[in-house]
Amino acid sequence: MVTSQRRPWSARRCWAPYRVIIPGAAGVSMLIASVLPWFTNPSGTRLIAWQLPVDLGWQLRSGMFNYGLICACCALYIFYVTRQTWLVLRAQNSADPTYLLAAPRVSLTQNYIQAGLLCLVPMVLFLFQFLCADMVTVADVTRQQIQLELARTHLGYQATPEFTPILPFTLHESHIAGRLAMLTNQLSPGWFVPLISMAILFTAKVFLPMRIRLLPLAFPTLRSERRRRNWLLGVAVLLGLIIFGRAPAALACQAQADHFLNVGEYTNALNWLDHARTLNPSFEQSLEYHIARGKAWYFLHPQQPNAESAVYLGDYYRSQNDVYSAYQALQNSWNTYAHTPWLRDEVSLSLIQMAELSRPLRSIPKNSLVSNEPALPWLTELLKIDDTNFYAHFTIGRILYDLHDYSGCEAHMRMVLNIISSPEMQSAAYTYIAMSRFDSGDISNAREYLYKAQNLDPAYRNNTARQHMSGMR
Repeated sequence: MVTSQRRPWSARRCWAPYRVIIPGAAGVSMLIASVLPWFTNPSGTRLIAWQLPVDLGWQLRSGMFNYGLICACCALYIFYVTRQTWLVLRAQNSADPTYLLAAPRVSLTQNYIQAGLLCLVPMVLFLFQFLCADMVTVADVTRQQIQLELARTHLGYQATPEFTPILPFTLHESHIAGRLAMLTNQLSPGWFVPLISMAILFTAKVFLPMRIRLLPLAFPTLRSERRRRNWLLGVAVLLGLIIFGRAPAALACQAQADHFLNVGEYTNALNWLDHARTLNPSFEQSLEYHIARGKAWYFLHPQQPNAESAVYLGDYYRSQNDVYSAYQALQNSWNTYAHTPWLRDEVSLSLIQMAELSRPLRSIPKNSLVSNEPALPWLTELLKIDDTNFYAHFTIGRILYDLHDYSGCEAHMRMVLNIISSPEMQSAAYTYIAMSRFDSGDISNAREYLYKAQNLDPAYRNNTARQHMSGMR
């Protein structure tokens, strides 16, 4: 028997540790992806993959089935492929027939390609969920995004630029462009790490021995095995169509309903909207869905108003810049019907537009009283409807500072700190707490708050805090 030491050098080089280490590194990369933040809410909360439950539109949402688990399963499969690589290379490098018999009959090149494509599964699932299926999360993110964009206009200095600029009053959660804009601004580095794993696996093919890399199969595959794989592939495609087809079908029903609304066939529009809600019950949390239903109901039953028709009227008046009529219609509905989340969102938008009419915090100092004070009643009313609205707390705090109510300013800024964890907004809140302390004579504590504001602003955007710290203001 020829020993491995007497085999040619090229054969002995078949077993090189890096040929196993490289695909193993891809599995480690997937494990790292599972513990990194994938999504950052507009409020500043960073969610790692294990904190993001999978929701494909079937209302089977469970914290146990999350993207961290999917990444871990992908890593286990990559480690399995790595072990197969080790067995095949060991058989190629050894003259022991037992190693040859124990080696799996697989194509390592195909395994690497399959494992690399598998790394894309959690990324694609997350995009599918946010863009097509999970309207509950989309509604919550839209609510926070609007508040953040409005609050950033009152920072008193230039805000950090976003990857995709968003106008708060034109952001629509039902439009794919709006959801995509929010997603591009809030994605975190963890979502991109599986791309590194895929690149590692595709690169690992190059380091395989030439005789393995160029052959379709390192060892011949039985015909029965190929038949079984084709059968499993067909079943997987069928199950995929069933599992992933429901949410797009709901969106298609909504698009068909929008078409009937545009041509005036309101009965058909209501039927298609009912189909959309049946296919994806999370549409019940979408404001745009209820506006569409309200439009159909308003024209079909003008003498029988309901909450949805009132929301449609409010949205229509706001689109025509008739904010007073919008507020009246929505305030009546708020006092009459159940306080659902989507009704609260529309009433909040109406109150925000009423508050922004006087353009608070945008005028020169001598005219600040004229522009700031009219906004206070509307913002106070907004807090009665939603006391977690950090835009209202921040704007009221800034107005109270200009009105020299320093204790009131600090109270609202502390509410901002409790509600939102965004470093940008926390830096601004600490800044105005410090300025209130400065003007109240508490210099030592004011400087401590300014230090906190500067530490939360590594991009040096908060000129207000730095100017106060340097004594320029």
